[in-house]
Amino acid sequence: MKLSKIKIKNYKSIKDLEFNYPESGILVLVGENNSGKSNLIRAIDLICGESWIGKEKLEEHDYYLRNKEAEIEISLFFDNGRSVKFSPHESKWGITYFSNWDQTVKMPFTSQIKEDFPSTYLGADRTLDKHLSFYDWTLIGRIRKAFHKNVTEEIKSQLNKKFGELVEIFDTVPGFSLFKSDFSEFYSALLPKFKTQLEVDFQPFTPTNYFKTMQILGIDPESADKPLDLSELGEGARNLILIALLKSFAKNFKSIDGAMNGILALEEPELFLHPQARRHLFSELRDIAESGMQVIISTHSDSFIDTEFFDEIGRVVKIDDEENENKLHTKLITCSKTELMQHCIDTGVPAHKVTLESLSEYYKTTSNFKLNEGFFARYLVLVEGETEELVIPELLSILDIDCNPMGISVIGVNGKNQIPKYWRLYSKFKIPIIVVFDNDNSVNKVSSNTNIANCFGITINDIIDNVDVVKIMDSNTAPLSKLVILEHDFETAFKKEIDSQGHAGSYEAFDTEARELIKPIGSQQKGVISRFIVRKSKGLENFNSQIGMQIAELID
Repeated sequence: MKLSKIKIKNYKSIKDLEFNYPESGILVLVGENNSGKSNLIRAIDLICGESWIGKEKLEEHDYYLRNKEAEIEISLFFDNGRSVKFSPHESKWGITYFSNWDQTVKMPFTSQIKEDFPSTYLGADRTLDKHLSFYDWTLIGRIRKAFHKNVTEEIKSQLNKKFGELVEIFDTVPGFSLFKSDFSEFYSALLPKFKTQLEVDFQPFTPTNYFKTMQILGIDPESADKPLDLSELGEGARNLILIALLKSFAKNFKSIDGAMNGILALEEPELFLHPQARRHLFSELRDIAESGMQVIISTHSDSFIDTEFFDEIGRVVKIDDEENENKLHTKLITCSKTELMQHCIDTGVPAHKVTLESLSEYYKTTSNFKLNEGFFARYLVLVEGETEELVIPELLSILDIDCNPMGISVIGVNGKNQIPKYWRLYSKFKIPIIVVFDNDNSVNKVSSNTNIANCFGITINDIIDNVDVVKIMDSNTAPLSKLVILEHDFETAFKKEIDSQGHAGSYEAFDTEARELIKPIGSQQKGVISRFIVRKSKGLENFNSQIGMQIAELID
């Protein structure tokens, strides 16, 4: 049984949300802090997780806009045609089971969703000591309960028998048997008229007693043969202990007939991990999804997303609530392969050149971690390559615009011809985009200019004509983007505006200084050299880069 669709209404920051679960079985939620990623996960876990929500457990902040008159509804739809709905209202409190997605045919309360499709959830709190304590809500506490549930009467009888043998051995400890009998006699002597008697005994089998003897041992053969205290381990290793426990718990206690089942929910898996470990963990999570258990994670790390698997990404944002002034609510933006294929066709790609099968391979060819960063951007400046990627943040910095706190990413796409490809992808996730490219129309750039013209609904002449240093124009395809066209290339355009503002020769002097310092071979390090020149231009008297000012104005 697989989760196919989710509907959420009036729950925490979510006003009204409906989305399909990716066919691959893994959903990666990205978005700014407080955008609502955790609320999406908690809504699923509320129905499928370990705990039951009683009337007294719902707080005011669980309702959208803290309005307890709003009706919370969370519905999960499964690939077998069934669905469940959580409705915490006085008249219809609890989970209702339906045999159809329209939720018109109720089912008897015989099937337990928490067993048929269990949620195994680990939040962002990675305090190891807390999760290794034995409270019901901790990870080890949940494992203890699952263990207890799986103990048969036969196993319990065997344990009690062995336990009785252990108690007999305890009595052979010198003084212990007399200690027990003396304790009972001394207590009775102190209260001779009191009928209650006390004796020392050991509890027979209970899961808590047995689990309190369980411990996790670490041995580092390079330092000592004795077990390590877990407090000696770094936070990254301690985080992975919890994730390993979670995965083992899901596999062995949440499976059905040995098959992985349900959903694994994990917040911020990147905590305390270095980049290689993050990427390896993501491959492990992908393996879990491929084995049959669905996975949902929330992350702030580009190690857990890939442009190749764009249909697994969910961009979580806050948007204006049109019915409630000055209020925001959570929205989830996803893009299926079918939706992106249609977007490609609508923006200039011939229909016979794009298929559902080719899309992933198409984006796989140029995928890299810098491109993944684009999904986290509040505002995206899409550029041809390294030169613009390095110099535009410098130009904006001169104008007191710091890209990082504003959530602006400047991303090079490895060539002019790749701009339409990534504009189509990012724009489907509704990320505001400025596109920067040059009007070079030499023989090897004609094809690239044609692709750009077709993508943005403009002409070749729009690209190559009337560009004096920089030209701004609007795209004519949806969604609207601002196009920044540079004269010939960045180096040419920037030199021209330095010369035209009374600083002839300065560009050449800066270029010579940069080459003596960087010592490039041939045309290497063009971007680094250009960045050096931009930084040096800050000292030119009364110099204002039109390129920087135009881009800054668009961002404002």
